[in-house]
Amino acid sequence: MDKKVFKSDGLTVLAYGLLVISYVLFFGALIVKAGRLSPGLIVFALLIFPVVAYFIFLLKKRVVITDEGIEVFGLTGKKFIKWSEISEISLTPGRKYFLFIADKNGKLAVVDDSFSGFEELLKEVKKRAPSKIPENYDKVASAYKRSYTSNAILIVAALALLFILFHSLIK
Repeated sequence: MDKKVFKSDGLTVLAYGLLVISYVLFFGALIVKAGRLSPGLIVFALLIFPVVAYFIFLLKKRVVITDEGIEVFGLTGKKFIKWSEISEISLTPGRKYFLFIADKNGKLAVVDDSFSGFEELLKEVKKRAPSKIPENYDKVASAYKRSYTSNAILIVAALALLFILFHSLIK
């Protein structure tokens, strides 16, 4: 059985990992500098949890393509769609590309371009469900160029937090 697994790309995982580390260090330093845990600091520190949760999600996020169908584990849970049950496929360009795969029962699987090998994934979907590929699919897929803006913003934010942290420590 032919099976291909696609996971979050390394740069995205690295960017969020760096952000998680900088958040934890930054909020930890705030709590240490305050000398006590106040209600305001607790609320402020709770801002770490969504970032950590999304980082853990990125580590688990995947798309598995087999001869039977496509399985997408994303923010909305795990979805498996058989190739024979696909009703529609669309590829949406923009700063971030999205691949939408719908089945006959209304189940929708969404794949964004933060997967390593996204272009190969697009080719696999086309190969396995050619009759469901829209007319503009090849044009949109061939114009695909990965945007690194989101990752750059995350890295800059993490470095800014680390700069503030280290600058406050040497004072």
